[in-house]
Amino acid sequence: MALWVENPLAARLLADPGMAVALKPFMKGPTSVKDLALAQGLSLQQAHYRVGLFLRAGLLVPAGILRRRGRPVRLYRAVDTDFRIPRERVPERVLRALEGARSWQEEWARALEAHDPGYGAVLRVFLNEEGLLEFGGEAEPDLLAEDFPPLVNLWSAGLYLSREEAKTFQRELLALYHRYAALSPARQAEGQARYLVHLGLAPAPK
Repeated sequence: MALWVENPLAARLLADPGMAVALKPFMKGPTSVKDLALAQGLSLQQAHYRVGLFLRAGLLVPAGILRRRGRPVRLYRAVDTDFRIPRERVPERVLRALEGARSWQEEWARALEAHDPGYGAVLRVFLNEEGLLEFGGEAEPDLLAEDFPPLVNLWSAGLYLSREEAKTFQRELLALYHRYAALSPARQAEGQARYLVHLGLAPAPK
């Protein structure tokens, strides 16, 4: 059973991807502040700040103490792994940012800028080889070249499909995502790079 969230602070934290992702390690089991910092590349101060907010919001509870030489380590765990938040509990600005995927878009833009500092200086609107309208940069790089990083940023003005074809496309997209998502726990433990993913498919308004 999912946990219904009525606490306004908890609702705001869970609806903010940048904060909610810090709850993930605690959802998997007892975790220390240092574990959180190491897992997500945070400073200890940043990790302590997030844990403090989660405790105040009732999203974390103490999960014991790890005895060792020196100072004992406090462990915490999330109160649940599935949360339901009434929309009225989420501040409008946070909800708009979440629904617009603003947090992920900003992180994606920073990642691309690090690879190509000039990316995005010019907007290109063009017909692709299939006759569909696309939006992108001034020059289309060879995405599949070995020396080009695994980056894709594709927005199309529309695919024309029957409902059956669209449902097949939907299933294939989700199956492909889940196929690679299943590898993530092991790959994270191996220290592999993290990739942002966006999948979107919807009937266009008439």
